[in-house]
Amino acid sequence: MSKIGIIIEREYLHVVRKKSFLIMTILGPLIMAALIFIPSYLLLNDNEQSTIAVVDKSGLFADLNAVNDKSIAFEYPQNPDLVVLKRELVDKKYDALLFIPANELQFNGMVYSASSLRTGVMSNILASMKRILSNRLIISEFNISQDSLDYFVSQITDAVSLGYTFIDEDGVEQPKSSYLREIQQVVGIFAGLLIYMFIFMYCSMVLRGVLEEKTTRIVEVIVSSVKPVQLMVGKIVGVCLIALTQVAIWAILLGLILMIAMPPLLPQPEQFTQIDIQAGDLAAILSAVNFSQILTLLGLFLFYFMAGYFLYASLYAAVGSAVDNDTDTQQLTLPITMPLILSLILLTYITNHPDGAVAFWFSIIPLTSPIVMMMRLPGISDNVATWEIFLSCGILLMSCFLAAYAAAKVYKTGILMYGKKNTYKELWKWIKYKN
Repeated sequence: MSKIGIIIEREYLHVVRKKSFLIMTILGPLIMAALIFIPSYLLLNDNEQSTIAVVDKSGLFADLNAVNDKSIAFEYPQNPDLVVLKRELVDKKYDALLFIPANELQFNGMVYSASSLRTGVMSNILASMKRILSNRLIISEFNISQDSLDYFVSQITDAVSLGYTFIDEDGVEQPKSSYLREIQQVVGIFAGLLIYMFIFMYCSMVLRGVLEEKTTRIVEVIVSSVKPVQLMVGKIVGVCLIALTQVAIWAILLGLILMIAMPPLLPQPEQFTQIDIQAGDLAAILSAVNFSQILTLLGLFLFYFMAGYFLYASLYAAVGSAVDNDTDTQQLTLPITMPLILSLILLTYITNHPDGAVAFWFSIIPLTSPIVMMMRLPGISDNVATWEIFLSCGILLMSCFLAAYAAAKVYKTGILMYGKKNTYKELWKWIKYKN
């Protein structure tokens, strides 16, 4: 076995035999499943209702009803005394109090609450008031009954529908569900977050390993038998194999957990109206799932994870070889991690503008492309041209080789250097040194 192979085997077995690795490998899927199931369970089983007391001095809002929200209920107390009702707010009898003054032209209502209101309560109250007022104005203006107005509104609602068809570069039309775009956004955000988490987690493992061997002086014994570059490559590849092992186990266990626990949480047909998705829309979404596209996405996810890891692991290994303590490490790694952090900061903007210039360039720049490109790829036929994928992958691969070359130069010089606080200017001098 070659020296690099021995280093890889030693690095791999040293970690996978630890109890902490085994524990986290088992707990990882359980934690991820909890992050998926708990919000879904709470959303589908949210029976909490916000009760809003209404004091209407105008007399126009006697039958307020929440707009498409069964979790909001309006009550009209028999005693409309504001002082009494405000005291009852503090006693938690009501969640909020809506007061509408008597005014023929303006209806500037005021909402009182003794605790934080649920998301959407204020907007729903306003929408309910506007709907009633508009109905009353239509009835009085055109002299029609409330029943007739409700009939016309229902007819219009049932008559209007909206479909979505995507036209690709060849002019081929592809009908799609209107909800597919939202699903693609969620998948893209989740994939980008996974890439960020994996790169940061395993590259930090490389950094800690290099720094530990240097501070304990173990590296002095190791480099007497192998070249520093061989040690660096072996450590990076060894941690990469650790990452692949752990991620593969996580994927298998998480898949089994989802297969067992997900069906009871899926909405039943009678729940489609509550979550604003119809059975036909769900069928269209399922029919739009392309198995070959899923395999392509998984392959690209693996590529961007591996390439992004090698790029950042090389940089982290270089930093670890050039410092003696954690304080200096944080100062030198901050500029390296800034592109990753910037990708997360722009996450919402990029998912809302996947065809924009910012999304394009950030998916080409190698320090940000692993995360940003994965945000765009779920809508691969919509947002990303094939040449963009090849360009992004090519530049990222070239950057990996350049980063490995520069890191090797820094590692060779810095791994046996102690007692000196190095800067990026000093590291640049090491890179320019001739062998």
